[in-house]
This record gives sequence, structure tokens and C-alpha cells, in this order.
Amino acid sequence: MTKFVSALASLTITLASAQALAGVVWFDTTAAMRAASGYPITSRGSVNWAYANRGAEAVCAQYGYARGMYTGEQSGELMGVHCFTSDMVTWQDVPFSSISRWAWWDDGITVLDQQMSFKAEAASTSECGQMGLNYGGGFLTGYKNGVTNDVGLVCLDHSRVQGRGASTNDTRFPAFGSSFNPHYAPWYQVRAVANQVCQYYGFATGVAAGAYTTGTIGVLSINFHCFS
Repeated sequence: MTKFVSALASLTITLASAQALAGVVWFDTTAAMRAASGYPITSRGSVNWAYANRGAEAVCAQYGYARGMYTGEQSGELMGVHCFTSDMVTWQDVPFSSISRWAWWDDGITVLDQQMSFKAEAASTSECGQMGLNYGGGFLTGYKNGVTNDVGLVCLDHSRVQGRGASTNDTRFPAFGSSFNPHYAPWYQVRAVANQVCQYYGFATGVAAGAYTTGTIGVLSINFHCFS
């Protein structure tokens, strides 16, 4: 058995055992794993957020998890992913108009793949938050039904979600870089920033929830909904 096959066999056993635990499970994906999911990704910068979300869900499904999101980090061929157990998330189809009505969504953008990552996360988080007391945040699956015009939305129970924030000049979170602009940042930077902030506060991961001015030129306050 080659070292590569041994590593994958070990990973599969680890993941199978981890599924008994509720919550969020993290692991690195190889190029082969991503290709096997039907959504191959060689470089994180070669795909948009919607494709990445579809791919993460497909990878996680291969190992028995309900939903997933890539972490945004890549080292060589390895890309991190967070998978969610079924008891942690609720999936539903919602009308695209329910998502696009939020101020975070760019007017006129009807193709999910053309929307910026930060705005998609903020709009979906807002939608989950207004769907009742049960939900505290969420994200889009990246799928849109061209016939019904519905989009897939994943929401998390409010008991697993807490809000946190950080300013874009906070050096504790290097993913911000020198000039983080949430409205135009690539999906993997948005994901990396959310992970760094939420993990700093003891959570597994999180999503963008909004951005606000701070009174200092070039510095924004970014809000996140963190999951545990």
C-alpha cells in the first residue's frame, strides 16, 4: 500500500469515527478527493465562491456529512474544508427573491456565481436570522434551480451561533492583509478571515455578517456569525 493510499485510508477511518460527534469537523482535501466529488479544484483562485460551496458540500457528502464549506486556505494541493453533521444544520430551498432583497446583495445580480463572496454570505446570514428564533446564521449552498428560481440555504440553530467582530487593521488576523475590502475580496480571503476571527474566539468556523465604517479612513468593522 503506497503512502498516499495509506494516508487516505487513515483519513477515511478518522472521518467515519468523527461522524459520531455532533458539530463541525475539519480536514484537508487532496486534489484527487476534490476531483472525485465532481467539483475539481486545482487552485482556489480559479473558481468562485458558489462553485467552491458546491464542491465543499460534495466532498463532505462523500464522507457522510450533511453540508460543508472550504476554509479558504490552500497549501500546495491541500485545501481545508469544514464539514457539518446533520444535527447541526437545516437545509431548505428559498426563493431567490428572499436572498436578493437584502441590502447586502448587489442589485441586478441573478447568477449566484457572479455575486461577490462577502455579500453572498452576509445576505444568507441575514435571511437565516429572520426565519424565526430557531436560526442564528447560515450560508448558501451555491445551487440555484433555473426552473423554480429557488436557491439552497443552510441555516444553523441559534444555540450554535454567536456574533463576533474585528476591525480590518487588527494584526491578530493576518488574512485581512494590508487593505481588506470585503465587497471585492476573493472568496478564499473572506473564508480565511472568518475562520481566523471565529477560531480566535474559540469557535470552529463562521461566516461574514456585515461591514461597517469605523470613522477611520480605510478601516472597516467586520461582523461575523461564528459556529460551534
